[in-house]
Amino acid sequence: MHFSIPDTTEISAKNSSNQQAYTLFNIHINGIHFCSVRYSQLRTFNDELQRLFSSTMASIDPFPPKKFFALSARETEERRSSLEHYLQSVVQNRFIITSSYFKEFFSNAQNETFASDSSDANENLNLTICLLNNHEIIIENVSATVTTSRLLDACGKKIQIQQDFLTYFALYFYDVKDNQLTIIRPLYEFESPYLSLKQLKKTQQQACIVLKKSYWDSEFDMKLIDDRRARNLLYVQAQYEMEQSQDLYPSDIYRQLDILRENNSFKDYILLARTSKFYGHVILKQCSILYPITDPTKQKLCQCLLSIGNNELICCVKTDGKKKSKEIAFKVTRIRCWKVNWTKSEINLTFEYLIKKDHLQWITIHTEQAALVSNCLQSMVDEILAKRAGATSPSSTATTNETTATSSEKNNASKVGNGLMIRTESNWKQFGNDEMLDEDNDDDL
Repeated sequence: MHFSIPDTTEISAKNSSNQQAYTLFNIHINGIHFCSVRYSQLRTFNDELQRLFSSTMASIDPFPPKKFFALSARETEERRSSLEHYLQSVVQNRFIITSSYFKEFFSNAQNETFASDSSDANENLNLTICLLNNHEIIIENVSATVTTSRLLDACGKKIQIQQDFLTYFALYFYDVKDNQLTIIRPLYEFESPYLSLKQLKKTQQQACIVLKKSYWDSEFDMKLIDDRRARNLLYVQAQYEMEQSQDLYPSDIYRQLDILRENNSFKDYILLARTSKFYGHVILKQCSILYPITDPTKQKLCQCLLSIGNNELICCVKTDGKKKSKEIAFKVTRIRCWKVNWTKSEINLTFEYLIKKDHLQWITIHTEQAALVSNCLQSMVDEILAKRAGATSPSSTATTNETTATSSEKNNASKVGNGLMIRTESNWKQFGNDEMLDEDNDDDL
């Protein structure tokens, strides 16, 4: 999650409940306004984190000190900047952001910010959850402030899927463009889907909540495929992914898939779809990258389609005069670190990549969905590390990553990086057309 405080809102004494003017700091998560809080609320937040995670907080950026006189415009701007850096430092630590206190604070902050402006905030309502085939599931009589985790549980009960299998799925925001669903972002566990969707629809009117699988490792499919309801959800997603990737991967497989679909052979459809190159991938359009990668003297910004999955980022670049796209594959295990850059003019994601042995190079992908790409990278890294630690399901992956607030974990919390990989002996094969990588004596990071 990328936290920022791009601006503030001044509340006059006339509009204040206690007849005193104050400043609200508008907190954005991944570029979207999530809540507005006062300095005093954030100070209480910091005090509680200091109590709960005393050792961990020693490595966090300092919280801006309290002042006893009214702040000037310059001082307010300095406080805004300091609070932004403080929050960005806090959310780098997984032990903090998975704690119940962190989730509760931001859940309450969102409710206080937007629930008061919603006429139906105190009423129970019906929420629509979509599948990737546009089928709708109506969740009845839920609170406007229900959290994502509780809504997911309600969705599981509605479709009568076993709780153990429900942990393989999650809720996401999608947008509908030209009758096609396009992913926006996953829902945070601590947010209110209703309040967030209401805000999102101010800019993306066709936005909706979608239920889909939450993991990258296709081996997990085999744990679900023999359960009828879980298999149906897998089939819906497999069909969506095959439609999305058909133009990228010319193959006879699609004709065979059509026959299986017509015969309602869902299990065989999934098994065959899993052999497709882009199965399990998230595909983002309208991206660009400097190409060619390894020759700075000839580089120019080229439009590309970005496919994320199978522990890789694949850029499909259309070069001048060539009908077929050039594919450049970046393995996640060779990405040393990454960052999302937000400017007034654009958003991009930059990562340091092991081109070949002892040669690291910064690669930049320009996309409005840079925050989503970062989220995908982080979740793939989490899965890889958890699998090496013995995790056997997405739920055990989460357990591996979350803190139980023991003293030993608190002491080690500051050592946990965000998006950093350790050197391994992995020898996963590269795509044969990835010309920029030298396979001889190369290590993953």
